[in-house]
Amino acid sequence: MKIRLLVLSLFSIFGVSACGGSGSTLGSSTSSNTTATNDQITHVVSTTTNSGNTIGLTNTLDTTVTTGAGAGSNTSSASAGNAVLSAEGLWQGRADTSRVVTTLIADSSFYWMLYSSAGSSTNIAGVVVGNSLSSNGQITSNNGKDFNFETGALLPLTWTGTYTAKSSLQASLTYTDIPGGVVALNAVHDSNYNLTPSFAKISGTYRGTSVSLTNGSQETAIVIYSAGQINGSRTDGCTFTGTISPFIRGNAYNVSIDYGVNCRERNSGRSNSSKGSAYLNPANNQLTSVSLNSSIDDLLLFIGNKL
Repeated sequence: MKIRLLVLSLFSIFGVSACGGSGSTLGSSTSSNTTATNDQITHVVSTTTNSGNTIGLTNTLDTTVTTGAGAGSNTSSASAGNAVLSAEGLWQGRADTSRVVTTLIADSSFYWMLYSSAGSSTNIAGVVVGNSLSSNGQITSNNGKDFNFETGALLPLTWTGTYTAKSSLQASLTYTDIPGGVVALNAVHDSNYNLTPSFAKISGTYRGTSVSLTNGSQETAIVIYSAGQINGSRTDGCTFTGTISPFIRGNAYNVSIDYGVNCRERNSGRSNSSKGSAYLNPANNQLTSVSLNSSIDDLLLFIGNKL
């Protein structure tokens, strides 16, 4: 099912496109190249790649991350504050497929990566999510998933790269199901990530759009209360609740969503809830939230402006 692109009114922090045999990815629409970035938050679920290797993918604050696949793979346990997560931050960049990319790497190892349509900075074509490990200028992710809104496809990927903490990030993303599907990404650290998050800053009413593979694009309103509770509603009749809390460090927030009985995400049998992370742009009070469902087969992207 082809999902309508989410159009932003402001030049902001998003975008990468995709390409490949079955549809578009972070790569161009005419080649097999792709690009992706991910970010997630709270519980560990097993997922299997096309090669049959099981990888631990978390969408929670649980920080157990599988760093290898198959026999002999290693598992690292990383805690907030550990140097293994030193590539954390908000990264603004561009793929070699003419897509704008915004990446949020959380202190829990969860990441999301928003990418635009090829040649556009304002149309969001999809989101990549996963877990990453970073240390001594090297970063890897072997459990990325690209949720492509243009085609409705869900594509696995891996990526490796180098970084200078709070400065620059270079990565190469490989789509494991697309022969030759490799995309290069260059990004710089956004200094707004160094600001201190708080309930006082995030609380308020936001209006914008949410999008998922299951439900497409919907006008959405969210109220965030001063103690971190969330109430949301969409034009399709879905209402949802949740919580939000500031990161221990870094200008970002942990997000948890519970879908109501009128939400298609819940009624489709995919998941009753999702967890992830959010960023509030201090320049325009625009909230961007990406939460991954517990089935690891869909996510909810919300972008809205504070009233």
